[in-house]
Amino acid sequence: MNFVSASKTSAKHEASVAANATHSIEIDTIGFAHASIDVVFSPFTAAATAAATVLRLAHSDASGSGQANISGFVGGTDFTVAAGSTTGASVGYSHRFDVDLRGKKRYLTVYATPAATVSVATVARLSKGEVGPVSASDKGVSTQAVG
Repeated sequence: MNFVSASKTSAKHEASVAANATHSIEIDTIGFAHASIDVVFSPFTAAATAAATVLRLAHSDASGSGQANISGFVGGTDFTVAAGSTTGASVGYSHRFDVDLRGKKRYLTVYATPAATVSVATVARLSKGEVGPVSASDKGVSTQAVG
């Protein structure tokens, strides 16, 4: 069995994010070499030509300030944000940021502004850790099962 060891999860869910509001999460990446971040929007009540007006990843050396966009990770500039769907197995839109953390600053911040009011969840899996977290708490989860 080969499961992702030496990894940590950071997650945030908001039940309702308005079209003029921004869902964001700051992720401390210290001690990890890779991040895989999923941003998921619930289905839209009406199809949207682009699921998000803002979908980007920024980084900073300080928590809570100084975030600058990371080249290659800005929706509308570096990639096209696909349409938001009213169907799709209960997912209106999902996007993944796969990030090589070498050369990046310590804190990553995800910004997502939906095109219409929807639920937004972000789940980040940090991997290739210098030291492998062992406990559920160290892994950023409530419980764990290992086998």
